[in-house]
Amino acid sequence: MIGELIVYEMRRSVARKKVVSLILITVVFEVGIYVALSQVRSPRIEELISPIQPILWLVGVLLPQSLLLHFITISISSGSMSEEYEQGTVDFFLTKAITRLKFGIGKLLGGFILVSLIYILMVILAITFSSLLFGSQEYLNFLPGLILTVLFSSLTFFSIAFMVGELVRRSSLAFLISSSVLIGSILVGAVLVFVARLTGDDLYNVIAIALPSWGATELPFLYAGGIPNASLIVQALEIFPAVPGTQIDAVILTIGYSGIALIISFVSLLTRDIPKRIA
Repeated sequence: MIGELIVYEMRRSVARKKVVSLILITVVFEVGIYVALSQVRSPRIEELISPIQPILWLVGVLLPQSLLLHFITISISSGSMSEEYEQGTVDFFLTKAITRLKFGIGKLLGGFILVSLIYILMVILAITFSSLLFGSQEYLNFLPGLILTVLFSSLTFFSIAFMVGELVRRSSLAFLISSSVLIGSILVGAVLVFVARLTGDDLYNVIAIALPSWGATELPFLYAGGIPNASLIVQALEIFPAVPGTQIDAVILTIGYSGIALIISFVSLLTRDIPKRIA
């Protein structure tokens, strides 16, 4: 039954225009980056691209992680439970031979598998276009680890959005709140890092690292920093100001935020009344 729920959730999410629009924007943007890099020719640009040409696959792999993948994640996850309440289908599913726990797990896994498949599609496009337009690519042995770090780091806002959707039970409000947490924590983090540099007080950096956006956005960039000659690409795509955090910090924060959000989600699902339909 959980397998059927996973397939149902994936099909339901793909049918939503908001999710499809975000996917198309991301794909077009990603392809456009490679086409632009291959067509724009000037001595300065060629001088910059020449040393990193064998690792330009990294641009397409990291680019969605900067922001777009998180919006796709939030769009899928925030509507996972909230839209079921709005349509009155939660009560229908629970009349079948399925528990609330299995229902929630099926919805959660279905949404995350869909996010993973969308990101893998982006990776395939990145490898394909970088190879076609810029020749043989190197250091692809880092690719599996990089994919895992991106998908792992996406758990933070996937879980937060899932929690908000379950708590407020309204899809538009859940998307707005979750997106605001993402953008707000990025902006607050940037301000804190700026203040830390002005004052020399490292406490502001510590607070910035503790925000949910830091671990969610920085882990893949910290990992990619170990790829030879990748520093220029990493710095160009990184949206969070550089702070002295580590991969371990990012992993712990991702587990912490995701775990707390999912616990709250399932406590709500298992204990609150299930309405027939929310207008």
